[in-house]
Amino acid sequence: MSFTHRIRGFSARLTESLDELDAADLVGLVHGRGCSRVADAQRGDLVTVTGRVRTVLTGGGVDFRGVTAEVYDGSGAVDVCWLGRKSIPGVDTGRFLTVTGRIGTRDGHKIIFNPRYELLAGRPGVGRGGDA
Repeated sequence: MSFTHRIRGFSARLTESLDELDAADLVGLVHGRGCSRVADAQRGDLVTVTGRVRTVLTGGGVDFRGVTAEVYDGSGAVDVCWLGRKSIPGVDTGRFLTVTGRIGTRDGHKIIFNPRYELLAGRPGVGRGGDA
């Protein structure tokens, strides 16, 4: 790579937003696990996705659906919903996890109902403690 290309790459990194930098970092981490990218997943696809939990919602009342977490992999986000659950120990905001299930859609967003999941001990692909 030439000096000019390196300078352009460096200056581009300086002007990117924190969200863009975080997304690029996250895509690199989860790509190494051989998982599907959320952005590439289509309705009906059976996928395995690794990402960071951005939100966790639990509901009550007439709309009770269980526990729903938004998992972000840097390319996009997918909601994962465990029906009939009030809580899931370890599924918390900021936690990395791997989920496997079939992509559906609800209200225009990608969703996986009742996925298999694996809680990761840290950031995926980052040395010791990166995986559970």
